[in-house]
Amino acid sequence: MQSSDLPQTEKDKFTASSSNMEEIEQARASRFGKDIDVESQSDYRTSFAIVQKLQSKILESLTSQQDRGLCCIYRVPYSIRNIKPKAYTPQLISIGPIHHGINSGLEGMEKQKVIYYKEFTERPYMDEEKIGNLVRRIQKKEDVIRASYLMDLTGINSPDFIQMIFLDAVFIIEFLQDSNDDRGPKTLEPWMIFEIREDLMLLENQLPFFVIQEIYDEVNSARQESESLPLLNVAAIHFGKYTFSKENQTDSSFEKISHFTDLLRQFMLCGANTRRFDFNHPIKLKYSAVMLREAGVKFQATEDKCLVNITFKKGVLKIPPLEVDYSFERLVRNIMALEQCHKPFEAHICNYIKFMDQLIDSAEDVELLVKSKIILHRLGDDATFSDMINKLCEKVGDTYTCYDDICKEMNAHYENPWNSIIATLHLVYFPNVWRGTGTFAAAVLLILTFMQTVKAFL
Repeated sequence: MQSSDLPQTEKDKFTASSSNMEEIEQARASRFGKDIDVESQSDYRTSFAIVQKLQSKILESLTSQQDRGLCCIYRVPYSIRNIKPKAYTPQLISIGPIHHGINSGLEGMEKQKVIYYKEFTERPYMDEEKIGNLVRRIQKKEDVIRASYLMDLTGINSPDFIQMIFLDAVFIIEFLQDSNDDRGPKTLEPWMIFEIREDLMLLENQLPFFVIQEIYDEVNSARQESESLPLLNVAAIHFGKYTFSKENQTDSSFEKISHFTDLLRQFMLCGANTRRFDFNHPIKLKYSAVMLREAGVKFQATEDKCLVNITFKKGVLKIPPLEVDYSFERLVRNIMALEQCHKPFEAHICNYIKFMDQLIDSAEDVELLVKSKIILHRLGDDATFSDMINKLCEKVGDTYTCYDDICKEMNAHYENPWNSIIATLHLVYFPNVWRGTGTFAAAVLLILTFMQTVKAFL
Protein backbone atom coordinates (compact mmCIF):
# COMPACT_ATOMS: atom_id res chain seq x y z
CA MET A 1 0.00 0.00 0.00
CA GLN A 2 1.50 3.32 -1.03
CA SER A 3 1.27 6.67 0.68
CA SER A 4 -1.01 7.74 -2.17
CA ASP A 5 -3.59 5.35 -0.70
CA LEU A 6 -3.90 7.47 2.43
CA PRO A 7 -7.16 9.36 2.96
CA GLN A 8 -7.07 12.62 1.03
CA THR A 9 -7.65 14.72 4.14
CA GLU A 10 -4.58 13.24 5.82
CA LYS A 11 -2.38 13.72 2.75
CA ASP A 12 -3.62 17.29 2.24
CA LYS A 13 -2.97 18.06 5.86
CA PHE A 14 0.69 17.08 5.78
CA THR A 15 1.33 18.33 2.25
CA ALA A 16 -0.09 21.71 3.22
CA SER A 17 2.02 21.72 6.36
CA SER A 18 5.15 21.06 4.31
CA SER A 19 4.24 23.79 1.83
CA ASN A 20 3.59 26.26 4.63
CA MET A 21 7.03 25.62 6.11
CA GLU A 22 8.65 26.41 2.79
CA GLU A 23 6.62 29.65 2.43
CA ILE A 24 7.54 30.69 5.97
CA GLU A 25 11.22 30.17 5.24
CA GLN A 26 11.01 32.22 2.03
CA ALA A 27 9.06 35.02 3.73
CA ARG A 28 11.50 35.08 6.62
CA ALA A 29 14.47 35.37 4.29
CA SER A 30 12.74 38.09 2.24
CA ARG A 31 11.63 40.08 5.25
CA PHE A 32 14.83 40.08 7.23
CA GLY A 33 17.28 39.77 4.38
CA LYS A 34 20.72 40.79 5.52
CA ASP A 35 19.68 41.00 9.18
CA ILE A 36 19.98 37.24 9.40
CA ASP A 37 23.59 36.23 9.72
CA VAL A 38 24.99 33.11 8.08
CA GLU A 39 24.97 31.07 11.29
CA SER A 40 21.29 31.81 11.96
CA GLN A 41 20.34 30.85 8.41
CA SER A 42 22.22 27.57 8.82
CA ASP A 43 20.44 26.82 12.13
CA TYR A 44 17.07 27.59 10.56
CA ARG A 45 17.71 25.33 7.57
CA THR A 46 18.74 22.52 9.94
CA SER A 47 15.58 22.87 12.03
CA PHE A 48 13.47 23.02 8.87
CA ALA A 49 15.09 19.80 7.59
CA ILE A 50 14.35 18.06 10.91
CA VAL A 51 10.68 19.08 10.75
CA GLN A 52 10.47 17.80 7.17
CA LYS A 53 11.90 14.43 8.22
CA LEU A 54 9.44 14.16 11.10
CA GLN A 55 6.53 14.92 8.75
CA SER A 56 7.79 12.21 6.41
CA LYS A 57 7.86 9.75 9.30
CA ILE A 58 4.26 10.66 10.14
CA LEU A 59 3.22 9.86 6.56
CA GLU A 60 5.07 6.55 6.75
CA SER A 61 3.39 5.81 10.07
CA LEU A 62 -0.08 6.47 8.64
CA THR A 63 0.65 4.16 5.73
CA SER A 64 1.95 1.50 8.12
CA GLN A 65 -1.17 1.76 10.29
CA GLN A 66 -3.41 1.21 7.27
CA ASP A 67 -1.36 -1.81 6.17
CA ARG A 68 -1.52 -3.24 9.69
CA GLY A 69 -5.29 -3.42 9.37
CA LEU A 70 -4.77 -6.27 6.88
CA CYS A 71 -1.98 -7.91 8.87
CA CYS A 72 -2.62 -11.28 10.52
CA ILE A 73 0.73 -13.14 10.31
CA TYR A 74 3.50 -11.99 12.64
CA ARG A 75 7.01 -12.68 13.77
CA VAL A 76 6.72 -13.79 17.39
CA PRO A 77 8.03 -10.96 19.61
CA TYR A 78 11.61 -11.60 20.72
CA SER A 79 10.79 -11.52 24.44
CA ILE A 80 8.29 -14.38 23.94
CA ARG A 81 10.24 -16.32 21.30
CA ASN A 82 13.44 -16.26 23.33
CA ILE A 83 11.87 -18.37 26.10
CA LYS A 84 11.62 -21.39 23.78
CA PRO A 85 12.68 -20.59 20.18
CA LYS A 86 12.08 -24.13 18.91
CA ALA A 87 8.38 -23.85 19.73
CA TYR A 88 7.96 -21.12 17.09
CA THR A 89 10.42 -22.32 14.44
CA PRO A 90 9.54 -24.81 11.67
CA GLN A 91 11.56 -28.02 11.92
CA LEU A 92 10.91 -29.57 8.51
CA ILE A 93 9.10 -27.24 6.09
CA SER A 94 8.91 -23.49 5.53
CA ILE A 95 5.55 -22.00 4.52
CA GLY A 96 5.31 -18.34 3.47
CA PRO A 97 8.08 -15.72 3.45
CA ILE A 98 9.17 -15.46 7.11
CA HIS A 99 11.43 -18.53 7.14
CA HIS A 100 11.83 -18.86 3.37
CA GLY A 101 15.45 -19.45 2.37
CA ILE A 102 16.79 -18.74 5.89
CA ASN A 103 17.20 -22.20 7.41
CA SER A 104 19.25 -24.61 5.32
CA GLY A 105 17.65 -27.49 7.20
CA LEU A 106 14.33 -26.75 5.49
CA GLU A 107 15.65 -26.77 1.93
CA GLY A 108 15.04 -30.50 1.44
CA MET A 109 11.28 -29.99 1.52
CA GLU A 110 11.47 -27.48 -1.34
CA LYS A 111 12.03 -30.48 -3.62
CA GLN A 112 8.99 -32.17 -2.09
CA LYS A 113 6.92 -29.10 -2.92
CA VAL A 114 7.96 -29.44 -6.57
CA ILE A 115 7.01 -33.14 -6.52
CA TYR A 116 3.55 -32.25 -5.21
CA TYR A 117 3.24 -29.47 -7.78
CA LYS A 118 4.12 -31.95 -10.57
CA GLU A 119 1.38 -34.31 -9.34
CA PHE A 120 -1.00 -31.35 -9.18
CA THR A 121 -0.36 -30.37 -12.81
CA GLU A 122 -0.75 -33.95 -14.02
CA ARG A 123 -4.27 -34.34 -12.74
CA PRO A 124 -6.77 -34.80 -15.59
CA TYR A 125 -8.82 -31.74 -14.66
CA MET A 126 -5.80 -29.41 -14.63
CA ASP A 127 -4.18 -27.93 -17.71
CA GLU A 128 -1.83 -25.06 -18.46
CA GLU A 129 -4.67 -22.57 -18.86
CA LYS A 130 -6.27 -23.44 -15.50
CA ILE A 131 -2.91 -23.28 -13.74
CA GLY A 132 -2.25 -19.89 -15.35
CA ASN A 133 -5.62 -18.66 -14.05
CA LEU A 134 -4.70 -19.75 -10.52
CA VAL A 135 -1.40 -17.88 -10.71
CA ARG A 136 -3.18 -14.75 -11.96
CA ARG A 137 -5.55 -14.95 -8.98
CA ILE A 138 -2.59 -14.69 -6.65
CA GLN A 139 -1.01 -11.99 -8.81
CA LYS A 140 -4.13 -9.80 -8.55
CA LYS A 141 -4.09 -10.06 -4.75
CA GLU A 142 -0.34 -9.77 -4.27
CA ASP A 143 -0.60 -6.45 -2.41
CA VAL A 144 -3.18 -7.87 0.02
CA ILE A 145 -1.11 -11.00 0.59
CA ARG A 146 2.02 -8.96 1.26
CA ALA A 147 0.08 -6.76 3.68
CA SER A 148 -0.94 -9.90 5.60
CA TYR A 149 2.64 -10.18 6.92
CA LEU A 150 4.00 -7.74 9.49
CA MET A 151 7.49 -7.66 8.01
CA ASP A 152 9.46 -5.95 5.27
CA LEU A 153 8.99 -7.95 2.05
CA THR A 154 10.57 -5.45 -0.34
CA GLY A 155 13.54 -7.80 -0.72
CA ILE A 156 11.36 -10.39 -2.51
CA ASN A 157 10.46 -9.35 -6.07
CA SER A 158 6.98 -9.91 -7.45
CA PRO A 159 7.58 -13.06 -9.59
CA ASP A 160 9.48 -14.82 -6.78
CA PHE A 161 6.83 -13.87 -4.23
CA ILE A 162 3.93 -15.11 -6.38
CA GLN A 163 5.75 -18.35 -7.17
CA MET A 164 6.50 -18.97 -3.48
CA ILE A 165 2.89 -18.37 -2.39
CA PHE A 166 1.45 -20.50 -5.20
CA LEU A 167 3.85 -23.40 -4.64
CA ASP A 168 3.20 -23.38 -0.87
CA ALA A 169 -0.59 -23.25 -1.36
CA VAL A 170 -0.53 -26.17 -3.81
CA PHE A 171 1.64 -28.16 -1.39
CA ILE A 172 -0.76 -27.55 1.52
CA ILE A 173 -3.81 -28.59 -0.51
CA GLU A 174 -2.16 -31.74 -1.85
CA PHE A 175 -0.71 -32.63 1.55
CA LEU A 176 -4.05 -32.21 3.36
CA GLN A 177 -5.83 -34.39 0.85
CA ASP A 178 -3.10 -37.04 0.88
CA SER A 179 -2.75 -37.16 4.65
CA ASN A 180 -6.52 -37.55 5.07
CA ASP A 181 -6.51 -40.49 2.66
CA ASP A 182 -6.59 -43.92 4.30
CA ARG A 183 -3.38 -44.86 2.50
CA GLY A 184 -1.60 -41.64 3.49
CA PRO A 185 0.87 -39.62 1.40
CA LYS A 186 2.78 -41.80 -1.05
CA THR A 187 5.91 -39.66 -1.25
CA LEU A 188 6.38 -38.91 2.48
CA GLU A 189 7.70 -40.99 5.34
CA PRO A 190 5.22 -41.43 8.25
CA TRP A 191 7.40 -39.36 10.63
CA MET A 192 7.38 -36.50 8.09
CA ILE A 193 3.58 -36.31 8.19
CA PHE A 194 3.68 -35.60 11.93
CA GLU A 195 6.44 -32.98 11.57
CA ILE A 196 4.64 -31.17 8.73
CA ARG A 197 1.40 -31.13 10.72
CA GLU A 198 3.29 -29.57 13.61
CA ASP A 199 4.93 -26.96 11.37
CA LEU A 200 1.58 -25.99 9.83
CA MET A 201 0.38 -24.85 13.28
CA LEU A 202 3.10 -22.23 13.75
CA LEU A 203 2.23 -18.53 13.62
CA GLU A 204 5.34 -17.63 11.62
CA ASN A 205 4.72 -20.43 9.12
CA GLN A 206 1.41 -19.45 7.58
CA LEU A 207 -0.31 -18.45 4.35
CA PRO A 208 -3.44 -16.31 4.44
CA PHE A 209 -6.37 -18.72 4.56
CA PHE A 210 -8.17 -17.03 1.67
CA VAL A 211 -5.29 -17.92 -0.69
CA ILE A 212 -5.59 -21.64 0.06
CA GLN A 213 -9.38 -21.38 0.02
CA GLU A 214 -9.56 -19.81 -3.45
CA ILE A 215 -7.19 -22.32 -5.04
CA TYR A 216 -8.93 -25.23 -3.30
CA ASP A 217 -12.37 -24.08 -4.48
CA GLU A 218 -11.12 -23.52 -8.03
CA VAL A 219 -9.58 -27.01 -8.13
CA ASN A 220 -12.79 -28.59 -6.84
CA SER A 221 -14.75 -26.67 -9.45
CA ALA A 222 -12.47 -28.05 -12.15
CA ARG A 223 -13.02 -31.55 -10.80
CA GLN A 224 -16.78 -31.06 -11.15
CA GLU A 225 -17.36 -33.17 -8.05
CA SER A 226 -20.39 -32.20 -6.01
CA GLU A 227 -19.33 -34.20 -2.93
CA SER A 228 -15.99 -32.50 -2.26
CA LEU A 229 -15.45 -31.60 1.37
CA PRO A 230 -15.11 -27.88 2.20
CA LEU A 231 -11.56 -26.82 3.07
CA LEU A 232 -12.61 -26.15 6.67
CA ASN A 233 -13.66 -29.79 7.06
CA VAL A 234 -10.50 -31.09 5.41
CA ALA A 235 -8.35 -28.99 7.76
CA ALA A 236 -10.40 -30.09 10.78
CA ILE A 237 -9.88 -33.77 9.92
CA HIS A 238 -6.17 -33.13 9.48
CA PHE A 239 -5.81 -31.40 12.86
CA GLY A 240 -8.42 -33.68 14.45
CA LYS A 241 -6.03 -35.32 16.95
CA TYR A 242 -7.05 -32.51 19.30
CA THR A 243 -10.31 -33.34 21.06
CA PHE A 244 -11.58 -29.79 20.79
CA SER A 245 -11.72 -30.01 16.97
CA LYS A 246 -13.43 -33.38 16.54
CA GLU A 247 -17.04 -32.36 17.07
CA ASN A 248 -16.92 -28.75 15.86
CA GLN A 249 -15.63 -29.07 12.31
CA THR A 250 -18.93 -28.07 10.67
CA ASP A 251 -19.78 -25.28 13.10
CA SER A 252 -21.04 -22.26 11.19
CA SER A 253 -20.22 -19.78 13.94
CA PHE A 254 -16.56 -19.37 12.94
CA GLU A 255 -15.38 -15.84 12.36
CA LYS A 256 -13.35 -14.98 9.27
CA ILE A 257 -10.40 -17.37 9.38
CA SER A 258 -7.00 -15.73 8.96
CA HIS A 259 -4.81 -18.87 8.76
CA PHE A 260 -4.35 -22.30 10.34
CA THR A 261 -3.10 -20.95 13.70
CA ASP A 262 -6.23 -18.81 13.89
CA LEU A 263 -8.39 -21.77 12.82
CA LEU A 264 -7.02 -23.89 15.67
CA ARG A 265 -7.70 -21.06 18.10
CA GLN A 266 -11.28 -20.87 16.87
CA PHE A 267 -11.65 -24.62 17.28
CA MET A 268 -10.53 -24.24 20.90
CA LEU A 269 -13.03 -21.44 21.47
CA CYS A 270 -15.96 -23.05 19.67
CA GLY A 271 -18.90 -23.00 22.09
CA ALA A 272 -17.20 -20.56 24.49
CA ASN A 273 -19.46 -18.73 26.92
CA THR A 274 -19.40 -14.95 26.68
CA ARG A 275 -17.18 -13.49 29.39
CA ARG A 276 -16.42 -9.88 30.25
CA PHE A 277 -12.79 -8.77 30.34
CA ASP A 278 -11.70 -6.55 33.24
CA PHE A 279 -8.96 -4.14 32.16
CA ASN A 280 -9.02 -1.89 35.23
CA HIS A 281 -8.39 -3.99 38.32
CA PRO A 282 -7.82 -7.63 37.29
CA ILE A 283 -8.11 -10.10 40.16
CA LYS A 284 -5.74 -13.08 40.33
CA LEU A 285 -6.37 -16.43 41.93
CA LYS A 286 -4.21 -16.43 45.07
CA TYR A 287 -4.43 -20.08 46.06
CA SER A 288 -3.44 -23.36 44.43
CA ALA A 289 -5.65 -26.40 43.93
CA VAL A 290 -4.36 -28.21 47.03
CA MET A 291 -4.85 -25.11 49.21
CA LEU A 292 -8.37 -24.66 47.86
CA ARG A 293 -9.23 -28.28 48.60
CA GLU A 294 -8.15 -27.68 52.20
CA ALA A 295 -10.74 -24.91 52.30
CA GLY A 296 -13.47 -27.25 51.06
CA VAL A 297 -13.42 -26.48 47.32
CA LYS A 298 -14.46 -29.47 45.22
CA PHE A 299 -13.13 -30.08 41.72
CA GLN A 300 -15.29 -31.50 38.99
CA ALA A 301 -14.67 -32.27 35.31
CA THR A 302 -17.53 -31.26 33.01
CA GLU A 303 -18.64 -32.71 29.68
CA ASP A 304 -18.17 -29.33 28.02
CA LYS A 305 -15.76 -29.53 25.05
CA CYS A 306 -14.75 -25.87 25.24
CA LEU A 307 -11.72 -25.55 27.52
CA VAL A 308 -12.40 -21.96 28.61
CA ASN A 309 -15.88 -22.59 30.04
CA ILE A 310 -14.88 -22.59 33.71
CA THR A 311 -17.47 -22.04 36.47
CA PHE A 312 -17.44 -21.83 40.27
CA LYS A 313 -20.69 -22.23 42.20
CA LYS A 314 -21.44 -23.31 45.76
CA GLY A 315 -17.86 -24.32 46.42
CA VAL A 316 -17.53 -26.47 43.29
CA LEU A 317 -15.00 -25.57 40.57
CA LYS A 318 -16.07 -27.07 37.24
CA ILE A 319 -13.49 -27.26 34.44
CA PRO A 320 -13.72 -29.05 31.06
CA PRO A 321 -11.19 -31.91 30.70
CA LEU A 322 -7.78 -30.90 29.35
CA GLU A 323 -5.92 -33.55 27.35
CA VAL A 324 -2.21 -32.84 26.97
CA ASP A 325 0.52 -34.54 24.95
CA TYR A 326 3.96 -33.43 23.78
CA SER A 327 2.44 -31.34 20.95
CA PHE A 328 0.23 -29.30 23.26
CA GLU A 329 2.85 -26.82 24.43
CA ARG A 330 3.93 -25.88 20.90
CA LEU A 331 0.34 -25.40 19.76
CA VAL A 332 -0.68 -23.30 22.76
CA ARG A 333 2.46 -21.14 22.65
CA ASN A 334 1.69 -20.18 19.05
CA ILE A 335 -1.98 -19.49 19.75
CA MET A 336 -0.99 -17.35 22.74
CA ALA A 337 1.53 -15.47 20.55
CA LEU A 338 -1.25 -14.85 18.00
CA GLU A 339 -3.49 -13.44 20.72
CA GLN A 340 -0.70 -11.21 22.05
CA CYS A 341 0.00 -9.81 18.56
CA HIS A 342 -3.42 -9.83 16.90
CA LYS A 343 -6.18 -10.10 19.53
CA PRO A 344 -4.77 -8.59 22.72
CA PHE A 345 -8.24 -7.61 23.96
CA GLU A 346 -9.77 -11.03 23.22
CA ALA A 347 -6.99 -13.19 24.64
CA HIS A 348 -9.19 -16.04 25.85
CA ILE A 349 -6.55 -18.75 25.57
CA CYS A 350 -3.95 -16.61 27.36
CA ASN A 351 -6.42 -16.03 30.18
CA TYR A 352 -7.30 -19.73 30.40
CA ILE A 353 -3.62 -20.70 30.65
CA LYS A 354 -3.05 -17.96 33.23
CA PHE A 355 -5.91 -19.31 35.34
CA MET A 356 -4.50 -22.85 35.16
CA ASP A 357 -1.04 -21.48 36.01
CA GLN A 358 -2.44 -19.83 39.14
CA LEU A 359 -4.30 -23.03 40.06
CA ILE A 360 -1.18 -25.19 39.65
CA ASP A 361 1.96 -24.55 41.70
CA SER A 362 3.31 -28.06 42.12
CA ALA A 363 3.02 -31.72 41.12
CA GLU A 364 0.58 -32.18 44.04
CA ASP A 365 -1.84 -29.72 42.42
CA VAL A 366 -1.59 -31.63 39.13
CA GLU A 367 -2.18 -34.93 40.93
CA LEU A 368 -5.36 -33.54 42.47
CA LEU A 369 -6.66 -32.37 39.09
CA VAL A 370 -5.72 -35.69 37.47
CA LYS A 371 -7.71 -37.57 40.13
CA SER A 372 -10.62 -35.23 39.44
CA LYS A 373 -10.32 -36.15 35.71
CA ILE A 374 -9.81 -32.49 34.83
CA ILE A 375 -6.32 -33.19 33.46
CA LEU A 376 -5.26 -36.12 31.33
CA HIS A 377 -1.62 -35.87 30.31
CA ARG A 378 1.03 -38.05 28.70
CA LEU A 379 4.11 -36.14 29.82
CA GLY A 380 5.54 -38.85 32.04
CA ASP A 381 4.99 -37.31 35.48
CA ASP A 382 2.96 -34.58 37.15
CA ALA A 383 6.03 -32.42 37.86
CA THR A 384 6.72 -32.15 34.12
CA PHE A 385 3.16 -30.94 33.51
CA SER A 386 3.40 -28.43 36.36
CA ASP A 387 6.68 -27.05 35.01
CA MET A 388 5.24 -26.76 31.50
CA ILE A 389 2.06 -24.93 32.51
CA ASN A 390 3.99 -22.55 34.81
CA LYS A 391 6.34 -21.51 32.00
CA LEU A 392 3.67 -20.87 29.37
CA CYS A 393 2.78 -17.47 30.81
CA GLU A 394 6.29 -16.03 30.99
CA LYS A 395 6.31 -12.57 29.38
CA VAL A 396 2.51 -12.59 29.11
CA GLY A 397 1.07 -9.53 30.83
CA ASP A 398 -1.36 -9.59 33.77
CA THR A 399 -3.13 -6.37 32.86
CA TYR A 400 -6.55 -7.94 32.29
CA THR A 401 -8.58 -11.10 32.87
CA CYS A 402 -11.95 -12.63 32.01
CA TYR A 403 -12.03 -14.80 35.15
CA ASP A 404 -11.98 -12.01 37.73
CA ASP A 405 -15.42 -12.93 39.10
CA ILE A 406 -14.43 -16.58 39.58
CA CYS A 407 -11.10 -15.66 41.16
CA LYS A 408 -12.78 -13.21 43.53
CA GLU A 409 -15.28 -15.84 44.72
CA MET A 410 -12.62 -18.53 45.12
CA ASN A 411 -10.30 -16.20 47.07
CA ALA A 412 -13.19 -15.26 49.37
CA HIS A 413 -14.10 -18.93 49.85
CA TYR A 414 -10.56 -19.77 50.94
CA GLU A 415 -10.28 -16.76 53.24
CA ASN A 416 -13.47 -17.68 55.11
CA PRO A 417 -12.13 -19.59 58.19
CA TRP A 418 -15.38 -21.50 58.64
CA ASN A 419 -14.86 -23.24 55.27
CA SER A 420 -11.42 -24.45 56.39
CA ILE A 421 -12.81 -25.83 59.66
CA ILE A 422 -15.57 -27.75 57.90
CA ALA A 423 -13.13 -29.03 55.29
CA THR A 424 -10.66 -30.21 57.96
CA LEU A 425 -13.40 -32.13 59.76
CA HIS A 426 -14.43 -33.74 56.51
CA LEU A 427 -10.92 -34.55 55.24
CA VAL A 428 -9.38 -35.70 58.53
CA TYR A 429 -12.18 -37.10 60.66
CA PHE A 430 -15.01 -37.94 58.26
CA PRO A 431 -13.40 -38.93 54.93
CA ASN A 432 -15.54 -42.09 54.72
CA VAL A 433 -18.33 -43.91 56.56
CA TRP A 434 -16.08 -46.17 58.66
CA ARG A 435 -13.74 -43.46 59.86
CA GLY A 436 -16.69 -41.14 60.46
CA THR A 437 -18.45 -43.80 62.53
CA GLY A 438 -15.26 -44.48 64.49
CA THR A 439 -14.73 -40.78 65.14
CA PHE A 440 -18.33 -40.38 66.31
CA ALA A 441 -18.09 -43.42 68.59
CA ALA A 442 -14.82 -42.18 70.08
CA ALA A 443 -16.39 -38.78 70.74
CA VAL A 444 -19.41 -40.36 72.46
CA LEU A 445 -17.13 -42.57 74.54
CA LEU A 446 -15.04 -39.57 75.56
CA ILE A 447 -18.12 -37.65 76.63
CA LEU A 448 -19.49 -40.59 78.63
CA THR A 449 -16.12 -41.09 80.33
CA PHE A 450 -16.02 -37.42 81.23
CA MET A 451 -19.57 -37.56 82.65
CA GLN A 452 -18.69 -40.67 84.67
CA THR A 453 -15.63 -38.97 86.11
CA VAL A 454 -17.62 -35.88 87.08
CA LYS A 455 -20.30 -38.08 88.70
CA ALA A 456 -17.69 -39.86 90.79
CA PHE A 457 -16.67 -36.59 92.43
CA LEU A 458 -20.25 -35.58 93.26
